[in-house]
Formats: sequence, structure tokens, C-alpha cells
Amino acid sequence: MAVSAAPRVATAVTPRRPPLWLLLGLAVAILTLLPYVYAHLSEPPGRTFMGFFFLGDDANTYLAKMREGVDGAWVWTNKYTTEPSSPVYFFAFWIALGHLAGLLHLPLLLTFHLARIAGAVLLLYSAWVFIEHFVEELAARRWAIFFLALALGMGYVVQAIGKPVFFGQQTDTLDWRMPELSAFYSILALPHFAWAAAFLALASVLSLRAAERGSLLLGFFAGLAWLGVASIHAQMPILVGGAVVAAVLYRRVSLRGYAAVGLSLAMVAPYVLYSYLELHNPEVSRWSGQWRNNFAPDLLSLSFALAPQLLLAALALPRMLRRRSRSDVFLLAWLVLLGIILWVPTPADNLRRRFFDGVYLPLVVMAAEGMYAVVVARLGERGQRLVPFAYVAFATVGSFFLLLGPLLVASNPAYSIPTGEYQALQWLSPRPSGVVFTSARLGLMVPAYTSDTVYVGQYSETYNWAIKTQEADDLLHGRADLAAFNAAHHVRYVIWSTQDTVATPPASLGTPVFTATGVQIFQLY
Repeated sequence: MAVSAAPRVATAVTPRRPPLWLLLGLAVAILTLLPYVYAHLSEPPGRTFMGFFFLGDDANTYLAKMREGVDGAWVWTNKYTTEPSSPVYFFAFWIALGHLAGLLHLPLLLTFHLARIAGAVLLLYSAWVFIEHFVEELAARRWAIFFLALALGMGYVVQAIGKPVFFGQQTDTLDWRMPELSAFYSILALPHFAWAAAFLALASVLSLRAAERGSLLLGFFAGLAWLGVASIHAQMPILVGGAVVAAVLYRRVSLRGYAAVGLSLAMVAPYVLYSYLELHNPEVSRWSGQWRNNFAPDLLSLSFALAPQLLLAALALPRMLRRRSRSDVFLLAWLVLLGIILWVPTPADNLRRRFFDGVYLPLVVMAAEGMYAVVVARLGERGQRLVPFAYVAFATVGSFFLLLGPLLVASNPAYSIPTGEYQALQWLSPRPSGVVFTSARLGLMVPAYTSDTVYVGQYSETYNWAIKTQEADDLLHGRADLAAFNAAHHVRYVIWSTQDTVATPPASLGTPVFTATGVQIFQLY
């Protein structure tokens, strides 16, 4: 007698949801791309959008460093000054991006924004790893990743009351001026801020896990993450690495754990030392000494800039001081060491602002504890649902203004150049390189689009920028001998734009080799 097989019962397979960090990273990447797409699509007639809204001076220098990578260099040579300058192993992140652009045959500006988008996803992934390590409750983790991705400060309050002076100190909207204070602004502005914070998050967690597990393999991977940090901002391993050391010394680990932490920091230490020594090289320090914004910010402005984070972090502080776990010590040591660097005289005086990278990482963990262990724990069921959501919404007001601003000023000439000038840069790009003389305004863009060196171009990397800017203006307006200047400085190309002078080009320049609306290029040899 044949026995029939029992019929198979179809079971529904629930599709696996993409991780929250990935969805949020993609959402923020798309959201922060909108102003740039809008500006490109709404270019005023006869003008070309140059791809930046925030820190455009710095952004153009990063394109210039990427171009050096496209040209095959692995060391940085300053293209914004004609003084002798030895190549140094700085700006490795940007030079590597240039090599990637060359390998994939991608335009530099496109590569720049692709790196910004990739940085959004990487930062949200790394932040999730960081939050997951320090925050136990799942609801608090999910709240923390939203808070980190979208929150800004309350600098708009300082702006609304006219940036008043308190106790002789001019207040400022720091969260609108310093991308490193928030993940959202880091992603919106320049890619290296997001990448640096992502590497910091991974390096921190891997180092602590290596210490706790006594794993040399994890220590090795932590060392790679520290090298990633150092390729962008070589000073950050000093601060955050110091916090790791404080945590494992206060709460002891095994000898193998200490060896793992030692391995991770030893891998990055030579480059950190090299960077410190090279910054004191006279050829380097003459331009690094011109950096702007290397200030210790006033406490009132900084408090407004980080207000949503600080308010909740303050609620978590008493619990952390009583508990003093290894994680607590690490987070607090990060912030205490940052305060020491900012307000106590140290050898890093000219790097003060540059230690703010990823400051929102320890703050968001403390804020999550303040929200869920202190606030939510005292609320009813409805309040537990509404208050965390409302707080994130409150913290996104500044981000909304920051995103709206570029949309309102996209047609402003400050963010574009005449199309003729853009065509001149494109024409010059494949020509043999040399020294270019033009205005400081246009000189800022020459090394970003060509392999040339400019006499004057960028406020920090051009030595004596202010003096040279005035000198260039005098030469372009016929108040000084341009022929003698060109001979003395071995100028190969002169870019003459009607945006910078109304004078007719002097006969000594000869016949232009390129002409477009409002601009001419002269080749002198």
C-alpha cells in the first residue's frame, strides 16, 4: 500500500530589514545632497556653480591636494605659494582620494561629493558601533543614532539676538561655523570631517575591546583605524588615544590587553610624531601659522552650540561619576582632555579647534543615558513615547536652518564664477604646468583645476597672503610693473579677468592664447 507524502506547508519568509544605520545614513546623504543639486540646476545665466557652500577656501585646497594625487604624487607640495616648499606626507586622505579619482577616471568634484556621501554612511555605521558598545538598551541606542544624525546646537539663538558681547567676549554661532561639532554639518560640508569621526569611533571601540579581550588582532585593526584618523587629522590620536589609556589604567586589564592597546597606538605613533615635527619645519610653519579659527572658543558660544547634547549629558554625569566604569572613564577623559587642550597652554596652541573632531560621539552616549535613565524613567507610558521624539525634533531646528540657508543663497555670485573663467581653468588644465599669476580670488581655484602653482590664492597656504593680495591688485590695475614682476617670479601664465580689473592688459603680455567672455590667458614662455 502506497503511502502518500504529507503535503508541504508553505511558510512565509519575513524579509530582513536593512539596518537602521544604513537607512539613516542614506537618508542624510540624500538630504545633504539636495542643496548642491539645486545650485547646479539653478545656475545664473553666464555663471558656473563651483560645488561648495561651506568653507569654500578650504574646499578648493582639498581639490588641489586631490589633483596632486591624480598627478601621481603621494606627498603634498604646496601649490598656493611660490616660495621653496619641501614635499611632506600631509593630507594623505585627500591625496589618496585623488589617486582613486584617477584610477576610476572620475572628475575631482564628483569624487569629492561621492566621498561626502560615502562618509555619511560610514559615519552612521561607525556611530552605531560606538553607541552599541556604550549603550545597553535598544530603545536608547535607536534614539541616540537619530539624535546624532540630525541634531545641531542652538546657535540660531545667538544669531537671533545679534551675537552680543558678554564679559568682553564676542559670541558666535559656532555650530553653524564648525562642522566638526555635529554629524549633520560634518556630512553636509566637507567629507573629511565625517570620515575622521568615523575612524575615531571605530578606533576607540576596537582599542577598548582589544584591551578587554586581550586580542592583539583587534589591537592591529584598531591601529589601522588610528592610521585612518591620522591621515586626516594627525593630532586626534593624542586626545582620544589618551582617553583610551586613561580608561585601561583606571580599570585594569590583562597584560595581553595592555599589549593590544600598545600595539594599536604604536602603529600610529610614528606618523603623529612626524606630523608634529614637520609642523615646526620653517617651510611648513610659515603657512600653518596663518591658520584661522585656531582659537579656544568662549564657553557661552560653545554652550549654545552644543546645548541639546550638554543638557542631557549633564543629567548623566552624576551617575557616571558614581559608577566610574571603564566606559565612563573613557568618555569623561575624552571631554576632560579636550578641555585641557582648549583652555590650558599646551604645545598644541595653534591646533586648538582641530581637536573637536567627533566630540558629539561621547556626548551622544551621555545624552542617551540622560534621556533614558533619568528623564524617560520618570515618565508615564505616553511621555516615554513622546518626549524622546520631541527632543530630537527640537534638536533638528538648527539643522533645518543650516540646510535651508544654501537653498536661499544658491544664486549668490559668491558660490559661482563667470562661465568664461571656468572655461579658462578647463583650458589650462592639460597644459604644461608652471607659475600662474592672477588675482587672489581666481588664484584660489587654479591649483584645484590645474597642476599649476599660483603666486597668491589661499589665505593660509599662500605665505604673506594679505600682502600678496594687495600686490596682485596693484599689478592688475597698472600700479606696478607687471613685466618686471613676471620675469622675477618666472611666471608662465597670466590669467586676466575683467572681474578683477578694468584695465586693458599691458602690451608686454603679448597675444592671448585663450580668450573667453571676460577672461584671457597669456603664456609667457
